[in-house]
Amino acid sequence: MNVNFRIVAPAIATLVALAQLPAVAQYANEYTKPKLIKQGTTTQAIAGNGTVVVQVQVNADGTHKATHVIKSTNSGDNAAAMEIAQSSTYKPAHRGTTPITSFYDFTLKFSGKSVARNPSEDSGMPAGGSLSSAASQVAALIRQGQYASAKSKAESALLSSPGDESLRQMLGIAAFDAGDFETAASAFDKVGTIGPQFRPIAARSFATAAVKIARANAGQALGYAQKAYALAPDANSRFALGVAQLSMGDYAAAQASLKAAHDEAMGDPKIPVSAKVNIDSELLEAYMATNDTAGAQSMAAQIKQLDPGSTAGAAAMGEALIKSGTAAAAAKDVPTALADFDQAAATGDPKIAVTANTLAAFAIARTEKPDYKRMQAYAEKALATNPNYAAANFADGVALTAQWSASHDAGMKQKATDALNKADQQAKADGNEALALQIETFIKSNLNGTPSG
Repeated sequence: MNVNFRIVAPAIATLVALAQLPAVAQYANEYTKPKLIKQGTTTQAIAGNGTVVVQVQVNADGTHKATHVIKSTNSGDNAAAMEIAQSSTYKPAHRGTTPITSFYDFTLKFSGKSVARNPSEDSGMPAGGSLSSAASQVAALIRQGQYASAKSKAESALLSSPGDESLRQMLGIAAFDAGDFETAASAFDKVGTIGPQFRPIAARSFATAAVKIARANAGQALGYAQKAYALAPDANSRFALGVAQLSMGDYAAAQASLKAAHDEAMGDPKIPVSAKVNIDSELLEAYMATNDTAGAQSMAAQIKQLDPGSTAGAAAMGEALIKSGTAAAAAKDVPTALADFDQAAATGDPKIAVTANTLAAFAIARTEKPDYKRMQAYAEKALATNPNYAAANFADGVALTAQWSASHDAGMKQKATDALNKADQQAKADGNEALALQIETFIKSNLNGTPSG
């Protein structure tokens, strides 16, 4: 049977979705100090008035050890202070959402024969007073470090008490402590007036959630980021605002927000290098979006200075070039698209190179008179970096199929068949059924027959 060969190349937008570009960098590595959950007791005699500060090593798994007295105004109270510190419970410090080992300085004030109670510090929890009964139960679970149970109890109780704002705020805190920032942000978003003691957690919830959802839901991300900024106009919320504005295509506003975050972060030695690199990566992308190459190169250089081993600058440059190349290809400006894809591939990031070369191959396929040998060359560049990349194998198979159609060479057809079958198998192994269906449709339309003369 003779068939008329016709390339049906996937849309560039579809390929970008398949390309698995790097995710938006997250400014979620800030340090959170360890906190007292519940003050312990002592069997030791209390000598009298005095203040004792005990250093406690709080391990990442929540275990702890009262190591020594840092200072004391009454040495007779030291033994009682050490026992109280050791019998207390603590929440470990965190770097972002990862618990780490750190030290907690526990200040105990003795009066007569008694010791003052320190209110729980966990997640800005109040000492009491303004919580409903249900919210108090959730708060107790949070103080015990049972965040998943606290979150579940709050969600269940809200079904019968949807107007209980203190309960909804407890849901926000429980979700935040459990690392579920989107649920935390959603909870705080439904609160009319967030309590002063809960605002720092609400701001961080809004900011972190905004960064996480920026690509999928830019409008919602912008709303969350604006709320974060209103609650706490710091580097974290400015970063979230800039990321959301960048996703919305408001590049001038994004540059202003990210530059402000950058300036604040660079002047704060407590902000970790990884967070500064993330800010600079997003600012680099904002510069690239307005064709400010000098600004982008400046950020790339600063990233390298901050962390010589980082590839974030190259990845950000590459991703920005892929975006501009994709836009050029959609506008049928293939020379500009290929130039952008070539620059992206040259940044040195392997994932960017595979994506850029694959997109370049398909950009050629969609031209009026495709150069299939050139298309194959781009596909082979991608495969040289990652031979199991499904979309690159698909591009290689498309280029080889076109050449078989022109040459009637059986060996060429076998190469095309092998490339397309590998692409199909890899797409299925990756769970990418949409790409697998495209490949199988292409095979049925173009390989199941003999080429026309």
